[in-house]
Amino acid sequence: MYFSSQFDRSYDVVVIGAGTAGASAAISAHESGAEVLVVDKQPAVDRRPNSRYAAGYFLVPRDVEGAAAYLSAMYAVNGELSEVDPALIRTWAEETAVNPRWLADQGGRSAKVFDGGEHTTLDAHGSVEIHRGQWAPGAAVTGCPVYTALDHRMTTLGVDVEYGASAQWLLTDAAGTVTGVQLRVDGRTVAVRAGRGVVLAAGGYEFDARLKRQFLPTNPVHFYGSPANTGDGVTLAAEVGAELWHMNTWPGYLVAHQPATGYPGGLPIDLWAAGGFNAPPGADLAGGFFADGAGRRFTREPGRQHTLHLEVAGMDARRLAHPRIPAWWVFDERRRVKGPLLSTRMGPAGPVGEVAWSADNLAEIDRQWVRRAPTVRALAAVCGMDPDTLERTVAAYNASCASGVDGEFGRPAHTLVPLSDPPYHALALWPGGSNTNGGPRRDADARVWSVRGAPIPGLFSAGELGSMYGLLYPAGGGSIAECMAFGRIAGREAATRKPDHR
Repeated sequence: MYFSSQFDRSYDVVVIGAGTAGASAAISAHESGAEVLVVDKQPAVDRRPNSRYAAGYFLVPRDVEGAAAYLSAMYAVNGELSEVDPALIRTWAEETAVNPRWLADQGGRSAKVFDGGEHTTLDAHGSVEIHRGQWAPGAAVTGCPVYTALDHRMTTLGVDVEYGASAQWLLTDAAGTVTGVQLRVDGRTVAVRAGRGVVLAAGGYEFDARLKRQFLPTNPVHFYGSPANTGDGVTLAAEVGAELWHMNTWPGYLVAHQPATGYPGGLPIDLWAAGGFNAPPGADLAGGFFADGAGRRFTREPGRQHTLHLEVAGMDARRLAHPRIPAWWVFDERRRVKGPLLSTRMGPAGPVGEVAWSADNLAEIDRQWVRRAPTVRALAAVCGMDPDTLERTVAAYNASCASGVDGEFGRPAHTLVPLSDPPYHALALWPGGSNTNGGPRRDADARVWSVRGAPIPGLFSAGELGSMYGLLYPAGGGSIAECMAFGRIAGREAATRKPDHR
């Protein structure tokens, strides 16, 4: 712990991190009457919190009781239910249900786009729906419209925001109450008092190689969010004795990875647009499947985009190898011409515009980022697969397409389109995702708990830093929903906490 009784500046509430969770906390604290400072280590110009890489979806319960039951069923799958306070689950359901109205109150816009949770075999999965934020006028940056609306609202309220300010450590008194933050700003050390509380909203550790090796169950994992997310909040919380939870989980996705683009993380693929696996019946689909390193198909491709990484990361214990790292997306010319393989709704090739990818994928084929060959056997050779195995896999897949029945994996009939239009293509895929979940444990009031089993006075958290989600992720937009809900709670609870003596 770092003790300090001398401060250079003083506020009621200090929020560390200026993404969706941080902006939500700042707005809520300000509207609760607090004097608020938000600090973020990124520069003001072209700042890129994780939220800017998101597609702008957020989960909304349409039935609070059902949503709580759905989340409880998710925890039960991995034996996690006993570790989660029922009050936290209930608060999540109640507060995420408020998000559309609250976002509208802040000048944002949203509309329902999908029904139901991702895990359709679990109880009450139909109790949630997915909304998507819509562009709102006045936003200073591009990206996820939920974030841009809240960022604009924070600015119009006149909340003090200091960019280029790195939080070095939390300050406490002798009793362990968090009293402020020590910052590094323009080469200077600045101690800032937080008379009522500090809110940690600094995101995950997606771009810290050491923390990923330490906590994630497989390596490598390539995330597609902000390279500024290097686990600062994890370190700050651990230094004051916070209990960490969900450090080994993340909402997964399959991603390409090509450092030659200039972006160090993952590149999420598009399974929805351009006739992808998840397109609805009646769409003009293209064929394709996922194969392991030998050329074997290994999964039911449509749906489950946030759990498929668990299959990909599986180890062959006999061979002491990961046969699906990388995996391969195998497709033909029909898919190639339908549009970019990468998602343009989210990630670095989305609105943030960090990576350019051609509409017809030809530039990437020329660079050999996408493999191409005139025959299936030749494609296997350029990918390092066994030609006989891949040839048998394609033949079996095409037979399923002809019969309309995928006897091995149960893929929906309308997605069974044969591979019959050469040349053939393959893109290497890796475990990835938008964010890590790990960080300090929080309760229903967004208070951070210590390893001793009690709240740390003056310390709150929100968002993906210490997310309440465990092994399973409820549906697309679960993180943005949690960021808004618990950012709002953290800001309010910090602002209304009895102030320390100044």
